Amino acid sequence: MASNSPATPPSRPLGSMTRLAPCVYIYRPESPAVATSEDLTPASSKRTPKLIILATWMGARDPHIAKYLVQYQALFPTAPILLLRSEARHFLRPGGNDREFVAAVPFVRSIFPEIGTSTTASSNTVQPELHLHAWSNGGAASLHHLRAGLCLPASGTTSTSNTNTNTLPPYTLLLDSSPGTFRYGPAYLAFTAGLTGRTTRFLLAPVFHALCAWYWLIHVVIGRGKTGPLAVVGAALNWNGGGDNDGNGKGKGVAQAELRRTYVYGEGDKLVDWRDVEAHAAEAERKGFMVRREKFEGSAHVAHVRVDADRYWRVVTETWEGVE
Repeated sequence: MASNSPATPPSRPLGSMTRLAPCVYIYRPESPAVATSEDLTPASSKRTPKLIILATWMGARDPHIAKYLVQYQALFPTAPILLLRSEARHFLRPGGNDREFVAAVPFVRSIFPEIGTSTTASSNTVQPELHLHAWSNGGAASLHHLRAGLCLPASGTTSTSNTNTNTLPPYTLLLDSSPGTFRYGPAYLAFTAGLTGRTTRFLLAPVFHALCAWYWLIHVVIGRGKTGPLAVVGAALNWNGGGDNDGNGKGKGVAQAELRRTYVYGEGDKLVDWRDVEAHAAEAERKGFMVRREKFEGSAHVAHVRVDADRYWRVVTETWEGVE
């Protein structure tokens, strides 16, 4: 692997990627990762991911995405990358989101043709093949919708209910500033973060306040926190196959596809409360998932890498390699 020092984005931030759909981009390296062999480099003897999936936060701009993209390209130069972008509309009309990411499904299946078969993952698997990195609730939701699309066979005519980790090959997961539960103030800030100009904010503020109030009434009061996109995504991340913990750190029904996960978060995050992240991590542990927590001090939402880039990218590589 290459050095962990931050790489420099090109003049065209996403110029190395091919756009398949408004929210789906792919990067194909000149020398793609080999499925059955280890990619040995001077820095490491660990395997290279067969695929890296980056699921960005809501409204992420190209230059900000590129800072992570080029670093992953430097760390794993032979690994293909799938980029999933999150936009505000995905939360405003969640019913049609699976179609937003359908363009990614053939690309993922081309790398993992065994998806949807009995050989997708097994309890004997000890090496990951896929690395997932999601930022904020938007990124976590994008992964959820991709999994729903992968649940469909080639004919595309089956239910996507109970979407779970069995729809993926053996993988590692890094959750940056995610997942969170609905809180009125942070939700409003998230929707208005990309607005520029006082006039625009003034005109649209009532709209976003109305949306937040509607969500609070329907999903928090009436749904008791168990309905709505945020609750669905949080529950899907911790779905373990329906088994209870057996007392030895493993749920009897834990889907063996996920080998380990890391939560990166901080108390300085004003959009996703750190206590919600830790609560989700604790639930994941109870359900048998291998969990690592990395709490950053003084960093804002999806900005932990700015506080300590060396630590951040060390956490990324150790999540993939399994170093604790």
